[in-house]
Amino acid sequence: MLMRPVIASEGESAGRLVWPPLNIAHRGASGEAPENTLAAFDLALRQGANGIEFDVHLSSDGIPVVIHDPRLDRTTSGGGWVSEHRASALRKLDAGSWFNRRFPEKARQLYLAAKIPLLSEVLAWVRQHRLLAFIEIKRSRRAYLGIEAKVVEEIEQQGVRRLVTIVSFDLESLRRVRQLNRRVLLGLDVSRSLLAIRRVRSVAGNAVLPHWAVASRGFIRRAHQHSIRVIPWAVDPPARMERMIAQDVDGIITNYPTRLAEVLRRQESEDSRRE
Repeated sequence: MLMRPVIASEGESAGRLVWPPLNIAHRGASGEAPENTLAAFDLALRQGANGIEFDVHLSSDGIPVVIHDPRLDRTTSGGGWVSEHRASALRKLDAGSWFNRRFPEKARQLYLAAKIPLLSEVLAWVRQHRLLAFIEIKRSRRAYLGIEAKVVEEIEQQGVRRLVTIVSFDLESLRRVRQLNRRVLLGLDVSRSLLAIRRVRSVAGNAVLPHWAVASRGFIRRAHQHSIRVIPWAVDPPARMERMIAQDVDGIITNYPTRLAEVLRRQESEDSRRE
């Protein structure tokens, strides 16, 4: 059985992990269930994930909702911009049938009932199951006014601050979060290494989330010198997972948490035989 990773407590060097690296399900177990739905999060939990990564937009009435795209067309039965619809209307949309149509070999009747979750619902789920949550703040045609305050408020109301890392590609969004709350964990999404570590440090961030191709040994070493966790994304092939683990990443964001769980089990077994 895999050891559950332990995050350093407050006051310690943030993000120091024990073996194994975190298994973070990208939009839930999105390779096998409709992304950013409770069905995908439930499946990730069953498949051995330590945490989930998901995305947040604002409805027209200012309620944080969990969906990746700024538009509804790709993953729901609706259309148009998320920001043009009230949360009550968004909740009525079908967020699962698209997956069954696109991936008939993975289709399940359960997915036909999938809805766009509210952030409050997902955080209640996180609190119940004690998984880590990496919340990516998104933007629509323009930045959402006040989205950072609303996300922080939901986190505090649900009492899950110690389980949450707020992440974004937008450094200014992270600056606003830091101004609102000095204790919440922050992570910067990056697709290139230039100035990435400096930018994370500028907001007192705890993690950098690079595209896997950016996560070289040198990049990881520089981040660790500043006690910054490195958690790459787009890591789905088992060989790529093994490569990232060998380079001492602190976690992996994957669409297939069951694959990563198997890779980690195999490595733990091999390590045990060497002892």
